[in-house]
Amino acid sequence: MLVVVTVCIAIYGLPSIIAFHRHHPNRWVILAVNALFGGTLVGWVVALVWALHAVHRPDQPGASQGGESGLNLFVNDTQRVALVAAPSGDGGGHARPALSPADAVRELERLGDLRTAGHVDDTEHRMLKATIFRKM
Repeated sequence: MLVVVTVCIAIYGLPSIIAFHRHHPNRWVILAVNALFGGTLVGWVVALVWALHAVHRPDQPGASQGGESGLNLFVNDTQRVALVAAPSGDGGGHARPALSPADAVRELERLGDLRTAGHVDDTEHRMLKATIFRKM
């Protein structure tokens, strides 16, 4: 009788066991789904499929850890991105043509929108605005 109960508990917890063994980034969420909804066949299958799904982990340090499934809740966390002014020229020794006034206005409007949305702080905004004015 004890063996049957142990086997049943092991089968019930199989998705969680697999997730923790594979160091899945959502192993705690999978454990919660398995514990709360594992009694239903659908909840158990969802937890099992999620635990078995591979997460893309590139070998390069600092590279994106995002998975492609959309189920990797904590792997695809957003990161703040800093804008860096591009060097003048195209890298091939050729100077870039000057911005026309219309292009400069469009760039300044786009930069203002980025600042308003909070994607660029005041320091970055001033630096990038000065870069646009230098290109005119």
